[in-house]
Amino acid sequence: MLYKNEKHILNIIKYFPPLFIITISLIITIFLYIEKQHFLEKEKMFIKTQYIKNNKIQIKNKIDDLYEFIVKTQDETIENLKENIKNRVYEAHTIATNIYEQNKNTKDKNEIKKMIKDALVNIRFNDNRGYFFVYSIDYECILLPVARELEGTNFYNFKDGKGEYLTRKIIDKIKKEKEGFQTWYYHKPDDMKNQYKKIGFNIYFEPFDWFIGTGEYYVDFEKEVQKEILKYISKLSSNEDNGYFVLNYDKTILYHNNKEIIENKSTDVNFLNDNEKVIKDFIYIGKSGEGFMSYIPKNNHSTKIGSTKTTYIKGIQNWQWAIGKSFYQNDFDKIFISKEKELNDNFKDNVILIFYIATIVTSILLLFSFYIVRILNKKFSEYKKAIHQHMLERTRQHNILAQQSKMASMGEMIGNIAHQWRQPLSVITTAATGMKIQKEFNELDDDTLNDSLDNITNTAKYLSKTIDDFRNFFKSDKKESHFKIEEVFEKTFKLTQAQFKNYEIKIITNFENYEIYGLENELLQALINILNNARDAFEQKVEKDRFIFIDAYKKGDYGFIIIKDNAGGIKEEIVDKVCEPYFTTKHKSKGTGIGLYMTQEIIRNHMGGSFTIENKTFEYEGKSYTGAQFTIKIDLTFN
Repeated sequence: MLYKNEKHILNIIKYFPPLFIITISLIITIFLYIEKQHFLEKEKMFIKTQYIKNNKIQIKNKIDDLYEFIVKTQDETIENLKENIKNRVYEAHTIATNIYEQNKNTKDKNEIKKMIKDALVNIRFNDNRGYFFVYSIDYECILLPVARELEGTNFYNFKDGKGEYLTRKIIDKIKKEKEGFQTWYYHKPDDMKNQYKKIGFNIYFEPFDWFIGTGEYYVDFEKEVQKEILKYISKLSSNEDNGYFVLNYDKTILYHNNKEIIENKSTDVNFLNDNEKVIKDFIYIGKSGEGFMSYIPKNNHSTKIGSTKTTYIKGIQNWQWAIGKSFYQNDFDKIFISKEKELNDNFKDNVILIFYIATIVTSILLLFSFYIVRILNKKFSEYKKAIHQHMLERTRQHNILAQQSKMASMGEMIGNIAHQWRQPLSVITTAATGMKIQKEFNELDDDTLNDSLDNITNTAKYLSKTIDDFRNFFKSDKKESHFKIEEVFEKTFKLTQAQFKNYEIKIITNFENYEIYGLENELLQALINILNNARDAFEQKVEKDRFIFIDAYKKGDYGFIIIKDNAGGIKEEIVDKVCEPYFTTKHKSKGTGIGLYMTQEIIRNHMGGSFTIENKTFEYEGKSYTGAQFTIKIDLTFN
């Protein structure tokens, strides 16, 4: 019955509202679509014309800005190069000076010279092209990392690529100014035929009458500048279709947004997929200066196949570069979508019509909503009633089990009372009989009489205290209070010690005395149930050493009680069933099967904790034992 009611409620909630919402949405969408289509087509041509005009202005402005940036960077290239090599030579001079100052008083000059050479010989910079050279004022080569075999030779007659005595010019300048730039021409290691412009900087090192210097080919530094320009352009590009591109006049692609084009670039491949006419036109416009060009790309990499593309190209003559930026004309669709809001003003009549329709539909929806509410109220009332009946039945069953558990505990306690009273009663009987015999033989003196009566009185008080302990256990007081864990175990041991002593079971404890808030007697009952279960397990086992280990400790907001024995454990196939009501492995005359069930109920529902049972193998005093372990975890914040 409960499942059927739930199914009806879920079906109503799931399907009814969505059907109405979908219906309303479809009606509104159809009306909007039909009315707008007529106006959209009319507006497209106007938007497209404006879009093309505005984008032409935009890409031209961006290319002009980029061109100005490149020209400015070119003008600064030589100055940047000079600043770069000057700073490097200053660094080398500082290194040499520091070495000399630190060692001039402790080492001879030759040792210091070697230390300076060793410090400078492996230093590289400018993408591993740059290095330091050292010459003496009398033209001797002191350090030349790229040709160590020339060190120690005289460079008085050394000439550059244009036949000028380079070393003489440098030394003349050093003698006059102590430092300075020098320009010369020399072949490159990978090109021995041509002469390239090289700019160097030299500085005088006074301690040894040396000069330290370095040089850089202008063309190499310019290539680094070009790489930085291309990196800068890559950051400006926004997407694959509308980004910048750079190509050489020899058709080499230097930069393009499409990575496939860049990875396959060559003089035979261009970014328009072998459209030779278009690429030639680009280069022609670049050589001529600047201009626009519109075309339909062949084998377009983008998804806009067949769309007209407009490009603005501008040439950088001294680098032989053509830079450009493009846009697709059909991108105006995005602009058109943003203009739709303006078109909505033309649909006032339709909006009024939609308003009336929405009002009618809403009214219908409200009527159906009232109907749904009535159905839901009825179904939930039935459902609530069924749940209430179920809870009453569950409470009744739980009370029966609790009562049965209490009665079983009473039986156990009566047995415990009998065991605890046996010896005290024997003491009283012995004392009374002794006095009677002594009286008959006229040997009962006052001291003996008083001692015997005191003994009887003390024993009677002990019996009375025992009765109080057991009576407190059977109290049905449900008042919660604060109590210590050690106090609970003291009461537990008083109520069960006779039985455990009779079975020769040793209880070994390790307590951290923390405080619990709750029903003390219920926890007491739970602990007695666990200990009795362990005691009964020893009845079925022949164990010379019988132990029960009890650990209690606090961790965070939780208190833990761990009780384990060495009675061999519980069979694995039933370990998960021992807490089920009426499940027992004992004869029906000895067990009801509800002790551990009630223990679990008390810990979980009344103390906000958990109760687990498992088999454990452990060591004690060098011996290995196996038994059942009962773990109680109590939430100390539970109330």
